[in-house]
Amino acid sequence: MSELKRASARLEQAVDRLDKALANGHDEAAQDAPATASALAAVEHERDSLRADVEALRSERARLARALEEARQGQLAARQANEAVAERLDDAIGSLRAILGV
Repeated sequence: MSELKRASARLEQAVDRLDKALANGHDEAAQDAPATASALAAVEHERDSLRADVEALRSERARLARALEEARQGQLAARQANEAVAERLDDAIGSLRAILGV
């Protein structure tokens, strides 16, 4: 899960940087066209970074979904084995009681 937390933190930082770049870009656009172009480049860079972060999060989510499904399958198998063992023990106890006449 730490990878997911790191990716989420990176995504939050990127969104913050994007917000700042957009705010700076809007203020500077009114004053200076070259600065606007620079801000636009920064926003585009942040957009690309966000896309990469989102893709990493999607990949991590898919990996975690697979791991969860495997864990559920393992739990189901363990539950079935436990029930089978409990039934056999109950049968063995019943047989012993019958033999002992209890």
